[in-house]
Amino acid sequence: MSTTPAATQDLLITPHVTQDDLIIHAHRGASDRLVLCFTGIGVEPDQVPGIEFARTATANGRDNVLFIIDPKRTWLNGSELIEQIVEHVSLFAREVDAQEIVTLGHSMGGYSALLIAKFLPVKSAVGLAPQFSVHPEVADDDPRWRDYRDRIAEHRIRDLSDYLTEETTYHVFHGSHGRERPQRDRFPKFPSLYHMIMPKTVHNVPQRMKRFGIMDQIIQLSFDNRVKQVRLLMAEKMGAARRDMNKYPALAPSSEVSS
Repeated sequence: MSTTPAATQDLLITPHVTQDDLIIHAHRGASDRLVLCFTGIGVEPDQVPGIEFARTATANGRDNVLFIIDPKRTWLNGSELIEQIVEHVSLFAREVDAQEIVTLGHSMGGYSALLIAKFLPVKSAVGLAPQFSVHPEVADDDPRWRDYRDRIAEHRIRDLSDYLTEETTYHVFHGSHGRERPQRDRFPKFPSLYHMIMPKTVHNVPQRMKRFGIMDQIIQLSFDNRVKQVRLLMAEKMGAARRDMNKYPALAPSSEVSS
């Protein structure tokens, strides 16, 4: 088990679920918002990923948060994993009398934050450099994380396109670097999906937001679905812009792309 990050040590975050295939930590705040914060793959392959975005997700302790970890790194393809998450979230939401649910995550966590909105009443979902798919027929041209992806026993989820819902507003942030193309450019146009592209950025979207001093503000504006304010702030501070489909055209599944 990874150690508790320093940023969480003065926040009360307690174990909530501990299983081989699912770990959840909980923070109880004073608001009526519940944040689902999904963890990415982590740094050390032989360690369970730790809690991420503790201060940002809790708004310095104000909001209720469930920190959700997929320790086997299945991108929620694990057997009954989504169903378990939905059950635990629904029970906790009733316990804290949550009036709204929002989600957040980076990379695999961002993918999970977007995906879970199909199964829960999520107001806004925020994905920082999320994958669109880890299915071998869709994103086999993305060599990253292959060791983890190859261990997925059954791909229950082909890609995110079938899991987007107009009841949720999606805030997706990607870097402009070509390395992001196999995931970034497969995101479809969708009425309630707002896709921002950050210049001079690879997969390090949260680090770049932090460097410019706007990450917490961008996340909170996104949670509140303040789309225009997000766009203006990112344009002013980072030169970011909403995805231009001429510059970043839709990319077909890897099985249909000639080598």
